[in-house]
Amino acid sequence: MKIALCDDNPIEIGQIETILNQNRLLNYDFDFFSNGKKLLKHISDMDVKYSIYFITIEMAGHKGIDLAQQIRALDLQALIIFISNDTTHMPEVFQVQTFDYLLKPISKEQLMLTMDRAKIYLNEQNTYFDFSFGRKTIFLLLNDIVYISKSGRVAYIHTTDTVYKTYLTMSEILEKLTSNTFVRTHGSYVINLNYIVEIVKNEAFVKHFKDGIQQETKLSVPISRKFKDDLKIKYSNFSKML
Repeated sequence: MKIALCDDNPIEIGQIETILNQNRLLNYDFDFFSNGKKLLKHISDMDVKYSIYFITIEMAGHKGIDLAQQIRALDLQALIIFISNDTTHMPEVFQVQTFDYLLKPISKEQLMLTMDRAKIYLNEQNTYFDFSFGRKTIFLLLNDIVYISKSGRVAYIHTTDTVYKTYLTMSEILEKLTSNTFVRTHGSYVINLNYIVEIVKNEAFVKHFKDGIQQETKLSVPISRKFKDDLKIKYSNFSKML
C-alpha cells in the first residue's frame, strides 16, 4: 500500500511511519514530502498514485486543505487523512471527501483504528462487479460505478468512463454489489454513495463524468418514498466515516 506523508515537520510525520511499521504483517511503502508543491510535482512527473495521503493542515506556504483539493482533482479514490493541532478546520475538510481527521499528538491506538477502517474501505472499493453482455464478460471496479439504472429488461451501468448494458435483474445486481457504499434509491436505481453531491427532496444529485473527466454539471437520480429513509440513514452514516 503506497502512502504519501506531507508535513513540513519531518519528526512529527515520521512518527506515523514508525507506528505503522510496527505491524510487520502489512507492507507499507512511504514517500515523504516537506510541502505540497513537491508532492504535486512528484505525482505529475512520476505518474504515481497513492492509496492514502496524510496531510498536515498547518503547513507553511501551502494550506493542507488547498493541497487536498488539488489532489482530489487528480484522484477521486484515494483516502485523504488530515492531521491538525486543533479542530478549527473540521468544517472545511468535508469539501474534499475527507476519510479522517487526526489530532496531534497522534496516539498509536488512534492511528491503528483509522488504518483498520481504511483497509476495510479500500478492500471494498477494489472488489469487482462482473456481468455479461453479448459474448463478453466485463469486470468493473465497484468504485468506478457511479450508479445503475434499469429500463425494461436492460440495466445501464454508469461508470466514470462510459455506460455499459447488461440484462441482469435488479435482484442479481444487488447481490453482486457487496460494498456498503451502494444503496437503492428507487425501484430502478442503485447509487454509489461516493458520488453523491447533494440530496434535495426526491432527487439525489451525483457527479457527472464524460470520458473519465468530471464535468461541472450534475446528474439527477430519482428517490422514491419507499427507499428515501434508508438512503438518508446510509448516506448520513457514510458521511460520518469520511
